[in-house]
Amino acid sequence: MSLKENYLYLKSVLPETAKLIAVSKTKPVELIKELYNLGHRDFGENKVQELKEKAEVLSELKEIRWHFIGQLQSNKLNQLLTVPHLFSIHSIDRKDLFVKLLKKDFKGELKIFLQINTSGEVEKSGFTNLDELEETINLFSTQTRYKLQGLMTIGKIRTDTFEADARESFSKLAEIKTHLETRFGHTLDLSMGMSSDYPIALEYGANWVRVGSNLFGQRM
Repeated sequence: MSLKENYLYLKSVLPETAKLIAVSKTKPVELIKELYNLGHRDFGENKVQELKEKAEVLSELKEIRWHFIGQLQSNKLNQLLTVPHLFSIHSIDRKDLFVKLLKKDFKGELKIFLQINTSGEVEKSGFTNLDELEETINLFSTQTRYKLQGLMTIGKIRTDTFEADARESFSKLAEIKTHLETRFGHTLDLSMGMSSDYPIALEYGANWVRVGSNLFGQRM
């Protein structure tokens, strides 16, 4: 199917409570423009350099919202914060990274998602300790530039028990969300679900799904 057909299909199956992040990594800016002209505004990239280059080329698209969704190294923070139309970071995965972000001289407001490791896989980033997670959340009240928007997780992929593993990851994030909302009195979004598992994520209350190959086709 064409990009337009894929986009219209995804829009038709997403509930009003969920938003689509078009994961445009490795895709040319022409496809991003095409999707923007169809009315889409939220795009995700997982590498700081690629995001910065694309955002600068497309800076004339005044309503575009860029979401950084990849693993974030602290030495890339300065570069990331110069990205035009940067809207959110979905991958603050530890307290010390957020502390370093707080020290940056950023003008504006950013929505922040805290990444949780719900699968227990050692190769994945994310909070695993509830105390550290809550300590990080407490830091948001010390400033106004960064807004705690929600929680993010990545389900297990390419496993023999894929669906069961995805359900376990997404249900765990939903449980953590409920606990934190009760603890802090703050409504949290859930960023979870990719091309392979977004329908399952929606069952567990995903508010943002990050879809690439089902939209743009396989990576080049």
